[in-house]
Amino acid sequence: MAMEGTSANNAYVAYFDVLGFTSRFLSGDLRNRYEKLVAAIDEREDKDITYFLFSDSIVVISKSFAKVRKTARSIYTWGILNDFWLRGGIAHGGLAPLDFSTFVSGNKVILPFLGEGYLKAYKLESTLNISGIALDGVFFEPGKECTALRKQIDYVEYEEYLPKRGYEDSKLLLLPEDGSLRQIVDTMYFEEMLKSHINDIDKYINTFIFFIETLLRTADHPTVVKFLENLLKELELHGSHVLIPSKVIIIFVAVIEGLIRRFRAGALDNIPGNPRERLETYVGNILGTLKTQGYLPTFVDYVLEYDKARHTTVYKDINRLRADWSGFH
Repeated sequence: MAMEGTSANNAYVAYFDVLGFTSRFLSGDLRNRYEKLVAAIDEREDKDITYFLFSDSIVVISKSFAKVRKTARSIYTWGILNDFWLRGGIAHGGLAPLDFSTFVSGNKVILPFLGEGYLKAYKLESTLNISGIALDGVFFEPGKECTALRKQIDYVEYEEYLPKRGYEDSKLLLLPEDGSLRQIVDTMYFEEMLKSHINDIDKYINTFIFFIETLLRTADHPTVVKFLENLLKELELHGSHVLIPSKVIIIFVAVIEGLIRRFRAGALDNIPGNPRERLETYVGNILGTLKTQGYLPTFVDYVLEYDKARHTTVYKDINRLRADWSGFH
């Protein structure tokens, strides 16, 4: 049955998939967190929002775009902070009439077809290879729902480092709740996260880089310095006894590219000392640690591959900083 509908029965729909649900839930890793999420949703009392939770799927529905966006952002932020990664999409479309009295009949639980809006959100979510929330591009047309949102504050246009085949275009992603960014980045270090996401390593890399790029673009200088110190300590600590997949070294390509962008934007100009020398120090520390841990050749390969795929100049930019880094020897 077609569900094109009229504006009267249209709604905003956020669809979420729990990443790594099957393996991690069966092992008991996700069970407690899943129960906490269910309890948190059960405590919400806004009658303008309808929720569906079934296995690894979460659906949020409302006539209000602002309420769906705020609720989805809250659930997503909670998930990232609690290693309960969610991948979602928000769309708008026809909504099937919901008669909750018909959902349970004897020994049968009948979940309804939710309509066109649900299908759009589901399809949008399926394009992602990251823990994130994709927004339908139509929301950003003149006069549409997202015109009041602030780019790089409420949302970003993000190109995944390791996209799904056929979905290489950039995505419009909601950012997490204000004030959560540093705390999120502090949950994403190697050993702990690789234990949880070793079967989804591309999603782990894309997600980590997403937050690294945001941190390097928006955070103050002391926060950036602390992040860099912690990241290199983690590599030194675990690089010798934890088998870090070589692909994870892509993260350091994103870090250096983010630092170069920060330098070019003038973010280092108000800090005591020469901005270029400070950038050279940061990049030199990263390259030195990678070399000590035996990852420098892998890093160079990934930089060259990255520049070729994305038409960037990170390799040349690093070499321009100091002549004795030529080839990163």
